Amino acid sequence: MDEASAGTFEMLCEQIKTEMQNPALAQYELLVSYLKIFLITAARLKTQQHTQAAEDTKDNKEPFILQKLKDSIEEHFKTKHSPADYAEMLYITPKALAKITKSHFNKTLSSLINERIIIEAKRELFLTNKTIKEIAYELGYEDEYYFSRFFKVNADVSPQLYRDTVGYARAMA
Repeated sequence: MDEASAGTFEMLCEQIKTEMQNPALAQYELLVSYLKIFLITAARLKTQQHTQAAEDTKDNKEPFILQKLKDSIEEHFKTKHSPADYAEMLYITPKALAKITKSHFNKTLSSLINERIIIEAKRELFLTNKTIKEIAYELGYEDEYYFSRFFKVNADVSPQLYRDTVGYARAMA
């Protein structure tokens, strides 16, 4: 409670005390009026505090949801590629999750998922001699050609060229 509100309540309480000690004409009506003013002021203050608390909770809740999102992506990126899957896991609507993700990361949820898949694909291409088909399958892609197109769109280079220029094949040469 701020000082202005505290001052208002103190003033009202003093006026109520004074009126109770002064039995005069329409004392009851005046006390009822003071009480109404007191209750209206308290209700306004409660509404104001509730609105502020809701904003504070919202600010604190988003990072928790984002941490859960990051953990979920890390755990499920090989099997779940759809933003709706992650929204369902976090018990939030896809639209709300997209809005939170965009506001905090300035990226879409799809791009976060895609980035994690590409990081893992690059790691596999760089460190192992697995075929592109094996890597695609491990990352949840049944069709290696679809995976290759996905990789090229997101990494600006084909998986084979990536491997040939920076990966395992280059190290073996």
